[in-house]
Amino acid sequence: MFEFCITRPLGFIIQFIYNIVQNYGWSIIIFTILIKLLLLPLQIKSQKGMKKQQKIQPIVAELQKKYANDKEKLQNEMMKLYKENNVSMTGGCLPLLIQFPILIGLYRVIQRPLTYLLSIDFKAEEIISRVAGIVQRMAAEPKVAHAVANIKDLAPAELANTISKNYQIQFSTWCRYLNIDEWTLNFNFFGLDLSKVPSAAFNMIFKGDFSNIGTICLLIIPVVAVLTTWISMRQSQKMSGAKKDDNKAADDSAAAMNSMNKSMNLLMPVMTGFFTITLPSGLGLYWIASNIMQVVTQFILNAYFDKKEDDFVVKVPEKNRKNSKKRK
Repeated sequence: MFEFCITRPLGFIIQFIYNIVQNYGWSIIIFTILIKLLLLPLQIKSQKGMKKQQKIQPIVAELQKKYANDKEKLQNEMMKLYKENNVSMTGGCLPLLIQFPILIGLYRVIQRPLTYLLSIDFKAEEIISRVAGIVQRMAAEPKVAHAVANIKDLAPAELANTISKNYQIQFSTWCRYLNIDEWTLNFNFFGLDLSKVPSAAFNMIFKGDFSNIGTICLLIIPVVAVLTTWISMRQSQKMSGAKKDDNKAADDSAAAMNSMNKSMNLLMPVMTGFFTITLPSGLGLYWIASNIMQVVTQFILNAYFDKKEDDFVVKVPEKNRKNSKKRK
């Protein structure tokens, strides 16, 4: 189901883009821009919700102070407040939840570009036979025989299945080495080989081998991915974070949120660094492009919503308004 609904449509879109630009890196970037534009209405709705959440924080703080000893009453009053202002506490998570399966689908497409970009069926008899022949040619080349050492003795069908699941990117580079153009993808992106994993650079550095600067420069991708993740998170937190108030409860709420933000500011960049170092460079490039688009669209929307500040009027539930009049 996931394959049919998510992965194959993504593969078709990237295949269409690749046929036009003939570059794997630019295909991923253009694809990311298209996905972000499609998700823009959800992002607008999400940021409207965050803006409203920010505006009602002082009222939330009052309720927390007033019903500090009655958790059930506090929950009911907060639900009324959110309902009155049409605010969903989970609304900001919707774009992320939608983007997550897209990220998984894109990872599969990146791992298996011959299947999704070139429509190669590794179960077809003709393809199985041809794959076996290519592997044998690689095994006969002394300079690159080590690349197929672990799989060259497999039966043809098993060999094709193994390559289909785990070695499609490498297989495309083998075809490039053997001048088999129809199965060769252009992984070169400003001198970076997106068919490689950035962690491969560590092996070269530890050995003192700087003969392939392009591989070492792949470390730029996880570094930029971590940086753009941090910037994107900081920008989001500035909009949704609680502001300090003269009310002590508001200060306590802001302190709790700031503590959580600090933890996320550390955890998310670390996770981003781990994934983009250990996974194919194409996924890291998607991460960077996605973060940059997120930062740009958030900046534009923030500026727009700041001009529309008067449109974000906080409505206090009827009961609270009556109590306020009595206090006056």
